[in-house]
Amino acid sequence: MRRQISVSAAQRRLGLKLGGHQTFPPRPGWLTKGMQHLQSRNPGSFSDPATADGMGVGSNMSKSIGWWLGAMGLAGRESRGAAFELSSFGEAVARHDPFMTHLETLWLVHASAMVCNDGTTLPWFLAPERPERFARQETADALSRAIAANRDRVPSQKRVQSEVSVAMRTYAAPVPAPGGDPEDNLVSPFHRLGLFSHVIATDRFERTGNPTPAPPEALGLLLSAGYLNASSNEVTEGRLLTIAAADEAALKAGAFLGLSRERILGLAASGAALLGKSKMNVESQAGERIVKLKSASAASWAERLYERLRSADRKAA
Repeated sequence: MRRQISVSAAQRRLGLKLGGHQTFPPRPGWLTKGMQHLQSRNPGSFSDPATADGMGVGSNMSKSIGWWLGAMGLAGRESRGAAFELSSFGEAVARHDPFMTHLETLWLVHASAMVCNDGTTLPWFLAPERPERFARQETADALSRAIAANRDRVPSQKRVQSEVSVAMRTYAAPVPAPGGDPEDNLVSPFHRLGLFSHVIATDRFERTGNPTPAPPEALGLLLSAGYLNASSNEVTEGRLLTIAAADEAALKAGAFLGLSRERILGLAASGAALLGKSKMNVESQAGERIVKLKSASAASWAERLYERLRSADRKAA
């Protein structure tokens, strides 16, 4: 096992960072290509033309792949100038589901992106205070104000608009779905989560209110990192957390998963049934329902997820 990739306090103070993705949302296979590259014998920088050639993509796409690995908590650096390498979470995904065929993997990677503290704008777009329906320009204006609150200099409107476009192309599936050759599938794999839709006729975005089923492990990661205010890769293991449904950590987890408070409690109850009550449970205290769970890092939740999926396959065989 490689040493743990950490997020420094300096990185956490950076606030919202724009760019890095080279204006590309993640494309099918990109995260797999990036993980496989970092597993190779002598991986070069994602800005190295040889790396781009090895992955069969353009130079800007190669840089984007490296950025998305970091934004999703799958890889990172020990310190500025150090080599980019897989995190423990990235190693777990690369070992068990490198091609991300399981929808549960995409949900867990998405959850990690929300709490990996890499400074990207992605969690901002899914925060509880964001409206259910929004137009592109009003969202860009809101993002500009959020950036201005933490910086002396606000980036150009064009750059902020590009940030909105990339985030929405990552998560928002177009309605109606475009025609064309189904083999020419360049849409983001995170459309499969069903979190947002993009109404083409009015160029407006909205939460679907009916995402695809998220695994309880994704909720466990969000609650662990959110309650402890830790990066997805740095969560202290084994702490017993007691989180009320109205707590900020639970509200954020619900927004990140596209679920109401009641549905979050339902997902936690399913976690008790699937993972065991010692890892996650729903109880009542003073007339209020709470979620109890043992804190764990993204890598640990990934190991639990894949063991559960293997067990289900064995039972079905």
